Amino acid sequence: MTLVLLAALLCAFGSWVIANLYRHALKQTPRQALLWYFLTAVTSGIAIWCTHFIAMLAYQPDAPVTFDFGLTFASLLIAIIGSTVGILIAGMFRRRVTTVIGGVILGLSISAMHYTGMVAYRIEGVIFWDKTYLVASVLLAMVLSTVALFFGAQNGKYATGKMTGSFAQAIIGLHFTGMAAFHVTPTCLTGHSNPDEFRLLAMVIAGTAAMIVMGGLFTYFIENRTRMENIVELRQARDEARDASRAKSEFMSVLSHELRTPLTIINGYASFLTNLKGHTMAKLKPNEPISKVHFDELGDQTERYGGRIKSAGDHLLTIINELLDYTSIELNSVKLNRTSFAAGDLLAELAEQFQGLAKEKQAVLEIEYDEFDVFADRGRCKQILINLLGNALKFSSASSIRMRAKQVGDTCRLEVEDNGCGMPAEDLQRIFQAFIQAETANKSADGGTGLGLAISKKLAAAHEGDIRVESTVGIGTKFTVDLPLCASEIAAEEALVAA
Repeated sequence: MTLVLLAALLCAFGSWVIANLYRHALKQTPRQALLWYFLTAVTSGIAIWCTHFIAMLAYQPDAPVTFDFGLTFASLLIAIIGSTVGILIAGMFRRRVTTVIGGVILGLSISAMHYTGMVAYRIEGVIFWDKTYLVASVLLAMVLSTVALFFGAQNGKYATGKMTGSFAQAIIGLHFTGMAAFHVTPTCLTGHSNPDEFRLLAMVIAGTAAMIVMGGLFTYFIENRTRMENIVELRQARDEARDASRAKSEFMSVLSHELRTPLTIINGYASFLTNLKGHTMAKLKPNEPISKVHFDELGDQTERYGGRIKSAGDHLLTIINELLDYTSIELNSVKLNRTSFAAGDLLAELAEQFQGLAKEKQAVLEIEYDEFDVFADRGRCKQILINLLGNALKFSSASSIRMRAKQVGDTCRLEVEDNGCGMPAEDLQRIFQAFIQAETANKSADGGTGLGLAISKKLAAAHEGDIRVESTVGIGTKFTVDLPLCASEIAAEEALVAA
């Protein structure tokens, strides 16, 4: 009875593993599925054969029993080869008729394995076969195997359980119906019992089969976990690509607005200049001579229009330079022209440059700095601070903005801090991405390409430094740029190298 239960447990577990492997193979591409079908078939053949062999060892006739090991091994090969053919036909073609053909071949392989094993089962006695049970066992195996493959191809919630149950019934039903067809009359004295080594052999076979089946299950779990991780990574990549596409679409919308505005100004005032002489002449009375007053008025208008054209042209040039800078940085073609310069002089220059915009925004611009020299690309450092200071003035609605430069160990620390509206935490990482702004284009009165912070981040990295941001909504924002100071050290090293 123990061996019968062991055979049933092995059959149920093996059928469950086979169902999982088969259903997993159906989800793969044809090339990948081929390997999984072979793994399913080998696992199936071993599970079927071991179930049969352990159940045979549980059969105890009153006569001596031996095994023909050649035929016994042949029954194992029949189980594996027949399972391979049936599963491949059903899985690779995935049609109803091929599923029936595969199920029939699978059922016949189970039957052929069983009866080959029975022939290998040598017993001293007269053997009689009940043909009704024999035919019924073969039909039962074919029908239930076909049903199992149909269940395996379904997408329902309980499809795996249904395939497991049907396949286990096919194996167990074939074996016990086939054993009911087997009758033996011993030719020796009664009371004979087979040796206990049969029980030990059954345990060894069961353990070996369980290890092989577990190996197939372990392979399935590992591959399935890897596939799920790949799916997660692909979803993340898809989401990132979607966000990037959306950001670029928003960028194109903003860029078209940013380019259109200065171009409209340039075209408008250029048109005024083109027609200025005609408008001035049209204002004269008949026979009125052109006086110095007219020339002065004409000159004032020309100067005013020219200034507005220049301002719009500078704005347009800034946008184009940002695009070119970002492109060159992306292509790793940025070149740094390192020189030694005073950090305080750079801050004073920027404060003077932005005083007009600060007054326009009703903000107080202050600078604080230590007396020290920086060995870096002055133009690129100025570009970083222009981006940070320009953002603070345009977007923060701050009443006070401070620029600082201080020496922290071997690092030059540049800070731009404001007491403006601040930014939510979820925006603090996004703002350094290209084409991203903390505010959307329709909320930002001053617009912008969304490239300034991305360029600043990459320029800081090119100096082997970094840039970070701290912000609290309603309190303010602070950008911190850390660059390797090394004013004297790098200069000394370069002088040493030159020497």
